[in-house]
Amino acid sequence: MNAAAAMGDAYAKINLTLDVQGRRDDGFHEIRSLVIGVGLRDRVCCRLSRTSELTLRCSDSRIPEDQNLVGRAALMLAERLGRAPSCEIQLDKLIPLGAGMGGGSSDAATTLRVLNELWSGGLGEEELASIGAELGSDVPLFFHLPGARMTGRGDRVEPISLRWRGWVLLVFVAEIVSTPRVYGLWRREDAADMPRKMDEAIVAAETADQLSALLSNHLEPAVFRVSPRVAQTFEALHCRGLGPMRVAGAGSTLYRLFDEPEAARRAAAGIEDLGLGVTTRIVEAPAGPGPIVTEEC
Repeated sequence: MNAAAAMGDAYAKINLTLDVQGRRDDGFHEIRSLVIGVGLRDRVCCRLSRTSELTLRCSDSRIPEDQNLVGRAALMLAERLGRAPSCEIQLDKLIPLGAGMGGGSSDAATTLRVLNELWSGGLGEEELASIGAELGSDVPLFFHLPGARMTGRGDRVEPISLRWRGWVLLVFVAEIVSTPRVYGLWRREDAADMPRKMDEAIVAAETADQLSALLSNHLEPAVFRVSPRVAQTFEALHCRGLGPMRVAGAGSTLYRLFDEPEAARRAAAGIEDLGLGVTTRIVEAPAGPGPIVTEEC
């Protein structure tokens, strides 16, 4: 029997490594990346509708409805199931736009999981992930958190399990950074001084210091070209001893790892005192999707 409503949390991600290996013949880039989920999340709530139509409301009015992956995910799943997309969807956003944390892709993956439950679709996670891959390269990732390795254009994903558990200090620079622009400005020489293939050491690391020494993001120079403000914030934090910071994916968020929340709070206070116009948040990691809740929301 169908539930009247169902909801799920869409977790953000950070890239511990992001190795760009070159441009593919299909126009995408070949990557290798270790990714973990973090405890910052959007929420997707779906209710059955008495009409045959889909309605979508989003707490962030900057996202055009025709560009919202949530609506596209719902329509694709309805088509796969051979049914009308009869539901009302409420998307509550906390993950910033253009932050490099996969908010749109995570929202789409969660929508597929929630509606599969609400509509009694009966599809497995791999089937849902294959639908997600048609929406975007990052969407399959969010069926494999809390930890995963991405290869190909990001669509080949396998789960990993880290020894480290701790806290992530997120630094939000208030800019929307375009992922296509970042990849478009990537240069092969950007990774000349960055490590590669640190997977085994990262999985085995037990402390934030051990792990932080192994992290890399080959897209950081391209992010800095797209957004001088992100570059200036990165440099300011480094010069004041508030690093080591890394860029989250291809976006405007910086992050640092900690073993204890109190140390993260002290660092966050120091950043806020600088008056750089950024905001901070401390979240647990690794984190992954919880169960779909079938109740009124």
